[in-house]
Amino acid sequence: MISPLPLKRANPADNPGLCDVFANTPMEGAIWINQDRRPDFFHGAAVQSESPEVFVLRKEEETGLNAVFAVGRRNVFVNGRSREIQYLSDLRIVSGHRGGSNLARGFQFLRHEVLKNDEFAQTLVLSENEKALDLLTSRRCGLPGYFPCGEYEYYLIGLRHLPSSRFQVRRATPRDVSLMQEFFDREAPRKQFFPVYRFDELDGSAYYRDVKLENFFLAWAGDELVGLLGAWDQGNYKKILIRGYAGGLKWLRPWLNAFSRLRGGIELPAPGALQRALYLHCAVCRENDPDILTSLIREAQSGFAGQGYHHAALGLDRRDPLREALAGFRTMNFAGRHFLVTFGDDPRSTLDHQMFYFEAARI
Repeated sequence: MISPLPLKRANPADNPGLCDVFANTPMEGAIWINQDRRPDFFHGAAVQSESPEVFVLRKEEETGLNAVFAVGRRNVFVNGRSREIQYLSDLRIVSGHRGGSNLARGFQFLRHEVLKNDEFAQTLVLSENEKALDLLTSRRCGLPGYFPCGEYEYYLIGLRHLPSSRFQVRRATPRDVSLMQEFFDREAPRKQFFPVYRFDELDGSAYYRDVKLENFFLAWAGDELVGLLGAWDQGNYKKILIRGYAGGLKWLRPWLNAFSRLRGGIELPAPGALQRALYLHCAVCRENDPDILTSLIREAQSGFAGQGYHHAALGLDRRDPLREALAGFRTMNFAGRHFLVTFGDDPRSTLDHQMFYFEAARI
């Protein structure tokens, strides 16, 4: 019998340790990156989930934290209806504490305290993280089932302004809220796991921290609202820190940047650089028309160009026709794997269709 891990719910006193763990556990791939969650780790957790819980592992004889993970509930559309489901995120284990017994006991905790009664949760894993993917999908160490539910594309988009296209686009005003909600409630439920938005609740909610109504862009065909896209600055509580580059990329970076500079593309930043991102979220278009999204992104570029952002970020299911909208932009993209995680039966059989939507702003 494996003894349980001394996992505890984090509290505000753990904030410095949580930020330190994230600063010292980079996501490894061709580019090594950290999420800088200072000054308050819990602000980012509250944006990921409406009711977040952060767990920490600490050994009493040592200072600091050895591991972190978060789980939270949020309302998303499943088969066209609003439903509260869980999201597993922010798993970080400090080097030297990644043994199999720790992992087994951690998933034992997950079975008994989090994913009870055959409940399932969403999670994303970076496609380049082959070691993690091999382990998590192995069913070893008492792991739950990780059921593949789509490939994810995370795009970094340059903010160099491009000419606008055929749809009229303007910023939202308070007068637009009821029409925005009506349009959203009609279109968003057509994709699995699209997060439920309440546009009259943006102010004062930790789940919408720093979301501003005037930073939503609305596309029109005559008098008809046909598209919606938000631009979200999370720089007060989440930045990307570039730790370094793997393999030949660290030597090729100056040459790739020179080529990218000539084409107006995105450059690879120097190790140690903090990146300020503008997250594009709540991407909803009539009949999933990529031309509408193209117009919305171009207006966002125009509205935020020259304001110190290194790029915009947008995530889409690889099967989503909206990806065609990115063809005319200078982008850099990263691949991810979307899973449904459960100790019960495969939950995919309960879904009407598989195409999903996942906010890059809530990873």
